[in-house]
Amino acid sequence: MKVRHFSIARHLSALLGALILLPLAAAPASALDTFFVGPRALGMAGANVASVNDTTAQYYNPAAFGFFGCRDEKGEPILCDNNDVGRKDWGIDAGAGAGYRLHNKFGEYLDELTAIDYQLLSANGIQSESDLVDLINLVHSLSGLDQPGNAITADANAGVGVRIGHFAIGARGYAQASGVVVDLDQANLGLATSTNLAADIASVPITGYTADGVLTFFTPQQATDIQNALVASGATGVDAADAVDRLDFLAAQQGSDPALAAQIATLLTEVSAGTGTLQDNSTTVLLSGFGLAEVPLSYGYALNDHWSVGGNVKVMTGRVYGNQVLVFAEDSGDILMKTDENYEETLNFGIDLGLMGRYKMVNFGLVARNINAPRFDGPTVVTLLPDGTIKTTRFDDVTLDPQVAAGVAFIPLKTLTLEVDLDLTQNETTLQEYKTQNLSLGLEWDAFRFLALRGGIYRNLIESDIDWVYTAGLGLNLWAVRLDVAGAFSDQQEEFDGEDLPKEVRVAAQLSVDF
Repeated sequence: MKVRHFSIARHLSALLGALILLPLAAAPASALDTFFVGPRALGMAGANVASVNDTTAQYYNPAAFGFFGCRDEKGEPILCDNNDVGRKDWGIDAGAGAGYRLHNKFGEYLDELTAIDYQLLSANGIQSESDLVDLINLVHSLSGLDQPGNAITADANAGVGVRIGHFAIGARGYAQASGVVVDLDQANLGLATSTNLAADIASVPITGYTADGVLTFFTPQQATDIQNALVASGATGVDAADAVDRLDFLAAQQGSDPALAAQIATLLTEVSAGTGTLQDNSTTVLLSGFGLAEVPLSYGYALNDHWSVGGNVKVMTGRVYGNQVLVFAEDSGDILMKTDENYEETLNFGIDLGLMGRYKMVNFGLVARNINAPRFDGPTVVTLLPDGTIKTTRFDDVTLDPQVAAGVAFIPLKTLTLEVDLDLTQNETTLQEYKTQNLSLGLEWDAFRFLALRGGIYRNLIESDIDWVYTAGLGLNLWAVRLDVAGAFSDQQEEFDGEDLPKEVRVAAQLSVDF
């Protein structure tokens, strides 16, 4: 085997790190998730560890660089060069991708909450059926947001890479953010003008309601607790019983989640106590995120025709983001825009290692990222609450724990690849207690080396909130220039910002010059 080595002529300028915005996590400490880097990989559901063929090998497997530009002594393709990477001498790739995951019903609850004119409700009390519906939706949405696992996670990545022979240098950015409702304020749920909440509720005509005393949503004990709270606040027994019957009817009519009945009942007792108004409510969304910009220098070395090793040394700048926003002062779209307002920036370095093997029609790959576990400092955020008190939150430092992934690719033709990848580690995310460990299955058919068609499926084996995610992509090869695009979506849907959206969506695009 004849191996040609090349040196890098110059460094690329640093790429601006991708910045993402979004909500949810029970606490802000975590490591970085795995990413779908490049449209070829995304189109194949992330299955690229054993068959990567461009500068995204810096992420998927730097050992691939050892096989680039390798031919036999006669300059012909090596027999086990299944995907013909020996023809590649140098190239440039520039691409970006983004995606989100909707966990459970966070968006639905937040939208339900922000649709309420809580200032009007708090100031005027219960005067109509719509006010009573708002009250039911208020306690329902707060009860739902307080449940663990209701979240949204968003991420983005972008990069530029140059490879020359067995070397590569790049500038890449990765970011992820999440948020969670913390410190549910149950003390300030009262209505300012209401001196007898039960009487107010009992006086409101409700469409389709007939007093029958039959409970359809609350249990008898929950109904008794609400009734006792109303009586304790000054209501008569008759008004309290009538109010509970109406609340039960509307809760069922509005489609409230029966699993939240106990929490809804608790919050209704707090509303009846009226110790503070909604305008004073300090229920808070805690936002956390992590952004990483890195400049990796990569090298791969072919031990022989069949095996190659490689690695990256990366200069890394990490930003740990943290913020707090008041639920009753934001809507779901605005909350997303607050993630990047506070951060702490740290400089560090990282090391990745890769191994790749190839035999007739079969490739093997193994990659270990951030084996030195680089650490980045978290910020301290100060928030002024409605009552004038100051709340200080210290966001934890972020450590990038090592990630290990393996893949096997079946390549019966140079234009046809089928690959299966598996994350061998459970990878943390910015959503605390939420981890990913993906199983990915992908296919690529590069028809006539002109139009590449890709498809695949992947699933997180650790969590059950999102099922299989489907991917598709295509690449258009115009001699030396190639344009690739890809997308991914879950067939499950969830509500966010007033729209029914797939629970997981991803997109990616890349422009390449390849020789």
